[in-house]
Amino acid sequence: MLINEFSVETKASEAKIWQIFTDVENWKEWIDGIEYSTIDGNFENGTLVTIKNINKPKSSSPLKDVVVNKAFTLHVKMPLSKVDFIHEIVKDGDVLNIRLAVEVSGTLAFLIKTIFRKSVAKSLPIVAKKLVELAEK
Repeated sequence: MLINEFSVETKASEAKIWQIFTDVENWKEWIDGIEYSTIDGNFENGTLVTIKNINKPKSSSPLKDVVVNKAFTLHVKMPLSKVDFIHEIVKDGDVLNIRLAVEVSGTLAFLIKTIFRKSVAKSLPIVAKKLVELAEK
C-alpha cells in the first residue's frame, strides 16, 4: 500500500545519483533526522544498513531490489508490518527523474499509513531536493 511518492527532475547523471545512493555513511547529508548510517558489506541485495535516527534507537534493515544505477529499496520490518523506502532513477528520453516512494504492507499497514502519511508527504520533497542539490554540485 503506497503511503506517498515524489519525483523530481535532475540534470545530474545516473552514475552521480547512484554514487550518492550507495554512499550510505553520508545519507545524513540528504535525509533529515539521521545521526549516522553504516552498511555491513557491499551495496547489494540482503546487505544490512544500520541507521541511527536522532533521539531514536538504531535499527538495521536489508537492501532489496538493488539494480546498479537504477534503484534500491530499504526494507524495514515493524511489528506486524513492513515499510519499503524505494529509491529509483527513472530515465524517460532525455529527462532524468529521481523517484522516492514509501510503501507499507502487513496487518497494520492501514494504521501505519494513517499515522505516517502527513510526515512522509512533507519529508519526501525535502529529501528529493537535497539529493538533487548534492547530485548537481
